[in-house]
Amino acid sequence: MQPDLRDSSRRQFRAEDLAASLRSALPEFDKNTILIGFTSEDIYPVSQDWRFAFGWRSSATTSAVVSTARLSLPYAGLPASAERSSTRLRKIVTKDIGIFYFGLPQSSNPKSVLYNQIMGIEELDNVGEDF
Repeated sequence: MQPDLRDSSRRQFRAEDLAASLRSALPEFDKNTILIGFTSEDIYPVSQDWRFAFGWRSSATTSAVVSTARLSLPYAGLPASAERSSTRLRKIVTKDIGIFYFGLPQSSNPKSVLYNQIMGIEELDNVGEDF
């Protein structure tokens, strides 16, 4: 990863810069190719007032970055597990594919994987895996 993509004061990568860097790092792919990168580092979107993001999509570059840094977090007595982390990762990637590949809009349905208000681990766990 390029060191200038990291916000050293927050110890996180800037999500927008990271997603955009995928396209510039892989110029051999045409602009219609969907790129999804993965990092174990924590990310946050500069353009939003969020502490972190599970993932970030850039429509302009048809690229997304997914962070696994917080996917193993427990909540309200629900212990972390490898299976739960895998399901969470699958949901994030499915949402990116639904939006980029299938051209589906985000949803206000809290049970849809396309739900547009996933602001924490509990919301991520509550969405389904279907569009």
